[in-house]
Amino acid sequence: MGARDRLLRTGALAWLAGASVPALAQPTWELVPDDTSRTSTTLSWERVPEGEQISADDPPTPAPAPDTTTTAAAALGPPLRLGWAVPTANRLDDAQLEVQFNQTWADGSGESVGSGNQNYSIRADFGLSPALMVSGFVSYADDPLYATIANKPNPLDNYWLVIGGAARLRLAGANAAPFQAPRWELALEGSLEQFSVGSGCGGSSNCGSPDSDTANIFNPANRVVFTRNLVSAINLPFSWRASSNLQLSFSPGISLLPASQGGDQGGSGPFYGTNVTVAAGASWRPIPQLELLGSGLLPLGPGTNSFNSNLAYSRVPIFSLGANVIFNPRISLQGALTNGFGTTPATALLALPSDNRLLYSASFRWKPDQPDTPMPPLSARQRALSLGGLSVNTGWVPPAGSWQVSATADSRGNLFGYLGWSASNIFQFDLFNGGVFNDVEPVTPLVQAYANNGGVNTRIGGKLMAFNQLRGAPFTGAGRISLGRNNDASFQGYLFGEWMGTWEANHWLAFNLGPKVGWSGVASPWGLGMGANIQLARQWQLIPEFNLALSDSGSSNGSVALRWLASQQVSLDLYVSNAAGLYDIGTLLRSEQLRLGTRLSLLF
Repeated sequence: MGARDRLLRTGALAWLAGASVPALAQPTWELVPDDTSRTSTTLSWERVPEGEQISADDPPTPAPAPDTTTTAAAALGPPLRLGWAVPTANRLDDAQLEVQFNQTWADGSGESVGSGNQNYSIRADFGLSPALMVSGFVSYADDPLYATIANKPNPLDNYWLVIGGAARLRLAGANAAPFQAPRWELALEGSLEQFSVGSGCGGSSNCGSPDSDTANIFNPANRVVFTRNLVSAINLPFSWRASSNLQLSFSPGISLLPASQGGDQGGSGPFYGTNVTVAAGASWRPIPQLELLGSGLLPLGPGTNSFNSNLAYSRVPIFSLGANVIFNPRISLQGALTNGFGTTPATALLALPSDNRLLYSASFRWKPDQPDTPMPPLSARQRALSLGGLSVNTGWVPPAGSWQVSATADSRGNLFGYLGWSASNIFQFDLFNGGVFNDVEPVTPLVQAYANNGGVNTRIGGKLMAFNQLRGAPFTGAGRISLGRNNDASFQGYLFGEWMGTWEANHWLAFNLGPKVGWSGVASPWGLGMGANIQLARQWQLIPEFNLALSDSGSSNGSVALRWLASQQVSLDLYVSNAAGLYDIGTLLRSEQLRLGTRLSLLF
């Protein structure tokens, strides 16, 4: 009799379902199909071998968690792009969707006072058929130019907004064998985009005010230059699968950008123009969970793709070197070093405006229709931990499909709200995280830029749980990153990241520990968050926390909260804290006055 025919073998199935294993009397029996006929409905009893019997005194042994990452390679498929500048001939399967969120940024040492020049983008790719993939994308950058522009007042505002679509069509290809991935493929990709360019505006400056008394990079007129340009790109990518884990790609193409701007707004000035390009790259997957990517693009002219602080235009090669970490078939994260600032087909050949320099790129890729990491149902205790702490987060993520909503207010005038949605059992989107700081003293440069009175902060981000105790890890670990800005006159932004580890010592005590950092051009405070969650009674928890500042720009602070679990969906926190705020950079700043506050949370 095969093991797959048994109805109950060990406590593993009960454990995966979140149930306890019942006590069984000795000897133990199980119901199995009659071996005399596989198609018969006759059932018989068979004694479980002595070594496999379960004692009533033995605790259930967690079954080995399925390794979803081993199937991730097939689910994700080969990469659609090798960096933003080099497309491949690969496409998504029929009716498959992939959404990619990206941020590309420079360090904070330029003229931009916030977290450095940043380009935010989102792209959605969809397989219309096995041969055709369509895409839609948006790219947005509004920081002042990075370099100090000669003979101009600085910082000089700059604005780029790109909205467009693209299509990729398979032209030819050859399979190595039936039902296997193609050995090689040739495709045609084209895009149509609206590229809105503003000089002398962006950020807190309104591009809709052409009469503003401000300099621009295109002419000597003291006015905003703003133009909406129709641009496009055509590429002919060829991809060859050299082995089961190595693919090489080559792509000639052309990028059609305007050669000048501002002709009817004070005088025409040079811009990038049309470029013929050649590009190549490779993707290598040494293990199913890791993909290494490298690529380069060479512009051949007649246009340019870079300009410097003297507004001299030139052609420079664009490179990218990165890695894609695959957590399951649905979720992956990619990081890269590059000098390419553009993230759309027509603008991907462009370097950072005013300075060709090394940039950082981070992407989150989500395939909503792919299998998720299996997770046993969370206990009431673990659901409460997934709500997070107060100023120190936990490593838990609410189950896939869960919505989390909270509202926070304190006695000094802080008002904040949060909206989160779990796209996976291991990933939660921070769809909105923001509000208003008030009465934060002392007023340091960080407070003035990001926590000033009445400054409305808006942020988005995400939290990824890398491992957890339910799947056999010694503790639950997660990483979180967010980005956003203060939307008052300063209009300053910053990047925030933290790592959270949660150890459940027993059924009533859990400890939280993890580093956190706020990265900005003003200062970059960092520190260590420490906290605990103590179950006082079935519906009551005590949450003490302390944030230890490890940099001069930050300041240590502490909080303590009493949490009432009104139901599985509703909780209420009453707290006292001397943190400037309970979110992101506010947890690394101390307020001279104690704050009494409350937070209402919903999880459904």
